[in-house]
Amino acid sequence: MTTIAEVRPEVRIAERAGFCYGVRLAIDKAKHAREQGKEVTTLGQLVHNPGIKADLSDRGIRTADLADEVEGGTLIIRAHGVPAGEFEKVRSQPGVEVIDATCTWVLQSQKAARELAEAGYTVCIIGHEDHPEVKGVRSYAGENHVVVDDMDRSTWERVPRTKKLGVLSQSTILPNKLEEFASFCLRRCHDLRVVNTVCPVTLTRQADSVVLAADVDGMIVVGGKNSSNTKELAVKCRSVCEQTIHIADVDELESGYRDWLSGKERIGITGGTSTPEVDLEAVRDRIYTLTA
Repeated sequence: MTTIAEVRPEVRIAERAGFCYGVRLAIDKAKHAREQGKEVTTLGQLVHNPGIKADLSDRGIRTADLADEVEGGTLIIRAHGVPAGEFEKVRSQPGVEVIDATCTWVLQSQKAARELAEAGYTVCIIGHEDHPEVKGVRSYAGENHVVVDDMDRSTWERVPRTKKLGVLSQSTILPNKLEEFASFCLRRCHDLRVVNTVCPVTLTRQADSVVLAADVDGMIVVGGKNSSNTKELAVKCRSVCEQTIHIADVDELESGYRDWLSGKERIGITGGTSTPEVDLEAVRDRIYTLTA
């Protein structure tokens, strides 16, 4: 009988992986409020992780896409934050207790966008236009702002040629992309201000993951397929380890990548900021099972 791997691989999990502080805090606040007997609703999904979303739902924690859908109880503002108008709307709703779990780094981005706009700068945000964090930050940037995509350089042409440009980034954008975009903007203005809004947790997570990826035969990035920071992490790992795969969960590993495991002596595992440690451990344990 042929086994998947001739030699059982060494499997290592990146030193700093799993939930970031902001995501963990938002989840803990939602759970705590529910344990107190409150009717809890989150404004948007707290995380992109399927298992955690199912767990929150099982606890009776609901999700609303719009503030108008919330008629009472306790409303959790997720770590991504929300647009300024949406936040004011929920705060003014009678009978609704608002718990703001916006990440402190996102709050700093919102503040920077507002201050740049008030100082007369056209605010240029590099990130993903449809990402909830970016939607929130741009709401503080005034009328003169643009959003460009870090993966599509053609969108950079949206940046006007003007006197004053202010540059921000989505917190999970790769730092080298922010630097490249800032250099591009410098050629389009006389006065450039760049505020580094890349989350330091993202930096340390990427650094640890890249170090691990360079020392293994294959790298597994675990997290939701629509999670921006997880996709960025996969890109970074793939730059040093061609044999990098991005899976949503342990079941996808078994159903889609059994053959991928074959012949690999060292396998690394990391995950996005919305991926709990237990999911990484489950992938490790399944690799051992499949290669036994």
